[in-house]
Parts: sequence; structure tokens; C-alpha cells
Amino acid sequence: MKWKISIFMLIIILVIGIVYQPFVKKEARESITFFPIDNSYSFVKSTTSILFSKGTPTDYELIWEAGSETSEKVYLRQDIGMIYKDGVLNNKMTEWKTSAKKIELEKNITGNTSGLWEAISYHQGEIHINDEKYRSVQTMSSDYLYTAKSNGAFIGFKNPKSNVERRLKNSLDQKTNQYLQKTLAQLTNYFQIDRSKYNVISLQSLTTYHEKPLSGFSKVKSQEIIGKLWEGLYKNYFLFITTKSGQKVSPIGSSMPFILLSNDKTHLFVLFQTAAGENIQLIQYIS
Repeated sequence: MKWKISIFMLIIILVIGIVYQPFVKKEARESITFFPIDNSYSFVKSTTSILFSKGTPTDYELIWEAGSETSEKVYLRQDIGMIYKDGVLNNKMTEWKTSAKKIELEKNITGNTSGLWEAISYHQGEIHINDEKYRSVQTMSSDYLYTAKSNGAFIGFKNPKSNVERRLKNSLDQKTNQYLQKTLAQLTNYFQIDRSKYNVISLQSLTTYHEKPLSGFSKVKSQEIIGKLWEGLYKNYFLFITTKSGQKVSPIGSSMPFILLSNDKTHLFVLFQTAAGENIQLIQYIS
């Protein structure tokens, strides 16, 4: 009888372990950690794309894709992507794999108003050289698309090919820029930040620094700053935003973050507004 009870208990423990293990594994990977860059690894592919799929008189569909591939398998691969409409976060996606080279992400997006769509991706690999030595490989990519109604139906384009499309582009650029600049002014006034002491970079513009260094920094230091910045963005923005009251809220509907890099090279601020309009400030010290 005791033998039967022991077998029964062992089966229960094994079943619980099998059911529970994926949740433990997923929770353990809800983070991005920056380690020094290993230049012996690289990305042979890193892309983000927004494609116009279909337009009707009332709405339209987009295909949003992101993906990357490293030169060889690494311990952990992870990509995260965010897509903004007129400067406001519309959607997000992420995937991680162990012992992998390649990640492919895709989502269908629908809309029913004109807009400037901007997608931003961070591609990262975690390399375990041994039990005590970890390294990173990283890059960024981005894309954009304009959607607007023309001749009674929605269309999509990247580079205007007619006077009509040029006017639509200028109007959407102006609308997005006015919103973001107004938001930035509200944020810097609220936190009493002297903008003349900072180099202001939008999150979309940050993606241009995967090939060139941040102003005043070496390429190695620049990549360290960017890696740690994405580490913080993932934990404090992408997954959820912690408000002043301690409430965790979704980032969907929040403004595109601005990065304010101090001229004295000691720190940077990340500024954005939640969907409810609460001003948020994150700080990263540079050593």
C-alpha cells in the first residue's frame, strides 16, 4: 500500500513539474540583460517592414514584420518590436528562443484613419562563453509607412510619387511632429529639464545609431549605452509602465519616448506620457 501511495505521489509531482515548468521558463526570460559586445558575432540579417496589404473606403490592413539572424547560434535570441501611429504606441510584439540564430515576427494591423506608421525593432543575442563569462550582440532596425484616403479609398506609400501623396505626407509629418514636440515640451517643463543641456533623440531616430556612435562617445561606449537603454526600456516601458501610484499599466497608447543624453555625458533621461497622460521620467547613469 505504501509503495502504491509513493508511486501515486511521484506521478503527481512529475505532472505538476511538467505543467509548471513552461511558466517558470517564460517568467525567467521576461528580461533583456546587456553584456559587453562580442565582435566575433554579428547579425547577418536584421529587418523591420510595414507593408500595405489592402485598402477600402472605410479601413485598411497592414502587415508588420520584424526579424533577424545572427552569424551563428547563441545561447539566447530575442527580438522586440513596437509600432507607432502618429507618435502613439499602437502595438508591440516579441519572441525569444534558446540556442538559436533566427527570429521572425509578424502581425496584421488594421486602421481606419490616415496616419504615419513607424516601426522600431531591437534585435539581441545573449552569448554564454562559459558559466562566468557572458557577452552580447545587438542591432536595431526600423521602417515607416504613410496611410491616407485618396480617390475614395485608403492607400499606403513610403515615398510620395505624386503631388497628392506629397501633400498627404507633409500633412501627416506635421501632425506627428506637432504632437511629439508638444509632448516633449510638456515633459521637460513638468520635470524642469533645461533642454539646452541635452542632446534630444526620439526612439525612432535612435535606430540610426546602430552603425554610428552617439555624439561624443566611442562606438564601444555608445553600444553599451544603447544596450543598457534597451534593457531599461524593455523592463519599464515595453512590458508595462509603473505609474507614480505604483500601478502597472500597458504601454499601448503611450507617446513615443524621447531620450535626452546629457552634454556632460553623465546620464540620460527617457521621457514619455502614458495613455492617460501621466508624465514619466526614467534615468540611466553613464559611468
